[in-house]
Amino acid sequence: MDLDRAFQIAIKTGKVLIGSNETLEAVKKGKAKLVILASNCPPRVRAEIESKVQTFDYPGPSTDLGATCGKPYAIAALAVIDPGESDIMAVLR
Repeated sequence: MDLDRAFQIAIKTGKVLIGSNETLEAVKKGKAKLVILASNCPPRVRAEIESKVQTFDYPGPSTDLGATCGKPYAIAALAVIDPGESDIMAVLR
């Protein structure tokens, strides 16, 4: 599976919340199916998320995750609410 492509498809065809604050809110409300965490995600955010929902550790820093998602800024965490037409949920297997 091409991770970069899966992220892009999920963002275009599904519902993905970008950013630590939005991700934390989605996790607290039980809406997040999967959370992607950058390798340099703040420990506080990581600790709050990992105990509540399935996570995937993105192998690069937040700047790389932002670029992968087609955004011109760093992304420490993102929540997949609806994967759309992507196979992003396959990272859990």
